[in-house]
Amino acid sequence: MQRPQSGLTLIELMVAVALLALVTVIAYRGLDSMTRANERTLVESERWRAATLFLERFAADVSQPARRPVRGPAGAPLAAWWGRAMSEPAGADAQFEFSRKSPPGQDESRLGYRLRGGNVELLVWRVLDRAPASTVEVYPILENVSALRFQHLDAQGVWREQWPVTEAEPLPRAVAIEFTLADGPTVRRIFALP
Repeated sequence: MQRPQSGLTLIELMVAVALLALVTVIAYRGLDSMTRANERTLVESERWRAATLFLERFAADVSQPARRPVRGPAGAPLAAWWGRAMSEPAGADAQFEFSRKSPPGQDESRLGYRLRGGNVELLVWRVLDRAPASTVEVYPILENVSALRFQHLDAQGVWREQWPVTEAEPLPRAVAIEFTLADGPTVRRIFALP
């Protein structure tokens, strides 16, 4: 007596392999989708982390304004707090510039911010009164920015694009910064001055 043979027929084996291939493709697509979503989340997280660090740096800088006006390279006076309306300046000009108090034992410095080539840059002059050969240090601090705008709040509560408005008012009551990231979101923050 012959025993019945157990095992898979060729058709059963082909169906099993086809099902395994289908499950593998579905699993791969799910894993690929999760990986791409994770990459997008990491990029987005890094972008907002950089924006947050920029705003923290800006807040620390503007929270310590010095009321002292300075002299430019040609000897012309520059206001202690100065800003103008423009989205991307030409040359080495800052959009916003001010004198900043420094820790005890260090000299006060002059800081500026500008948008150049899609990057927000911090400009640092290590001396307040500039000689003709004074140099500025430039540090990129936020990338992929399409617009940058500063506004200054005067004593009457009016937001001004340009500062100073009058010689009698050397510092505004607050400063607003607004920037637009390259892919669209606009961020606006207001910082009160001491």
